[in-house]
Amino acid sequence: MYKYVIFDVDGTMIDTEEAVMYAYQQVIFNKYGRYFTEEELLKGYGVPTPQTLANYGFTDIEAAMKDYYKYLIEGFKRCSVFDGIIEVISHLKDKNIPIGIVTSRCKYEIDIDSSLQSLVDKFESIVCSDDTINHKPNPDPLIRAMEKMNAIASETIYIGDTIFDSMCANSAGVKFALALWGTNNANNISADYYLKKPAELLELL
Repeated sequence: MYKYVIFDVDGTMIDTEEAVMYAYQQVIFNKYGRYFTEEELLKGYGVPTPQTLANYGFTDIEAAMKDYYKYLIEGFKRCSVFDGIIEVISHLKDKNIPIGIVTSRCKYEIDIDSSLQSLVDKFESIVCSDDTINHKPNPDPLIRAMEKMNAIASETIYIGDTIFDSMCANSAGVKFALALWGTNNANNISADYYLKKPAELLELL
């Protein structure tokens, strides 16, 4: 049914929630002298890091980014690829199915993640926040990825874990599969497919 597969990173391929929240909470504590509640943290989900920090009240974004990356590198050491992802990617490569990445991370955040670095050379297209002016939920990153892959929207499926991923896919005319293994908000996210484990993606192809 689908000839092209595009993945989100955080919460979809890599289990990074603990690492990312650790980094944000550390810079937040340094600024405010307290940690944010889960509700306060929601303001920063699914957008590039500089915008997240701005949403959290930071004004000197450059300085905050330096501190954030210091803590993020510490956190990434405890991250891992979700069970089943490596096998699915290997299967897709064996079947010569082009695969891509669309993420809100910047290139540096990709480069410093040792878990992700073991996978990046398998992807025909990687679009991060550095590559487009507009970001998810805007469709531009997904459209850019499809252009790199010479993909047709009707033949493409995007796998992600947030409402921003869902909105991005919908706006780009691409079917969306929700990665239930990585989301904490499944009841509020619209999807064409709800996948309990990565291997279920193969049944759609």
